[in-house]
Amino acid sequence: MVTNIAEKIEDFLANDPKIPDDIIFRASQMFNNKLGKFNFKRKGGAKLPSMSQVGKPFCQLHAEKLGWEKVAEVNSFKIKMLYGDMTEVIAVALLLAAGIEIVDLNKRVTLETEHGIINGELDLIIKDGNSYSLWDIKSASKFAFERKFDSYESLKHNDDFGYLEQLYGYTKAEREETPDIKAGGWIAISKETGEMKVVPADPDDEESYTNKISDTISKYVEADETNFKRCFEDEPETFYRKTTGNRKLHKTCSYCNFRYSCWPNLVYAKNPRSKSATAYNYYTVFKD
Repeated sequence: MVTNIAEKIEDFLANDPKIPDDIIFRASQMFNNKLGKFNFKRKGGAKLPSMSQVGKPFCQLHAEKLGWEKVAEVNSFKIKMLYGDMTEVIAVALLLAAGIEIVDLNKRVTLETEHGIINGELDLIIKDGNSYSLWDIKSASKFAFERKFDSYESLKHNDDFGYLEQLYGYTKAEREETPDIKAGGWIAISKETGEMKVVPADPDDEESYTNKISDTISKYVEADETNFKRCFEDEPETFYRKTTGNRKLHKTCSYCNFRYSCWPNLVYAKNPRSKSATAYNYYTVFKD
């Protein structure tokens, strides 16, 4: 199925592509719904993490549960989210125009666990003959498109956002209604170049990752102020292979909304030894 999807997309784009009017209308309705989310306020108070959260580093989930103070969202955050939604609409329109049969979109699902229900919203389900597969659409920076979405193995080893737990969790949850469904994978679109890439998942990994979800939820239920533990430690800064005496956050931590709560003395500063205007880091120890 994966080869079929990739070939259909490639054939469509290579042969004077045109999107039929009915698909354009459907896409416009989808985008209207997505644009309406701009006015929504995210609700908190869920007992357990959502499907899109459960694969993130556990210290982030733990900090969220403890109610630690987050980094304030920048004013452009909602626009950034809209770009992702717009990318999803474009991808769906292109898939439909390429003759790919989508049988479900943006469907809410629930996954039963020993400690309660995990909620989520899958992107799309594709039918090919008598086979059904579940897919996630991801907009990606040029770096992520080339490195993270280079292959399934690359994604497995660079999955700080929990994309694998998310996909396999959705698949297991959907199996209540679609018994034969399998995890399809990810359809990635580069935000810079517009390139599309199909990255197949390995359905044989589903059990491993859904077991991870169960383990995470069990750990989450037990999490409190007495057992918080960082998943990553800070690391020495080097410049031309020599240590500078400074220490900086692990790369994963630099994207965490709880970085200042987790590291109270954190300093965001330019590397004083570098001439680059963009050589900024989050320092846990900083010497001028």
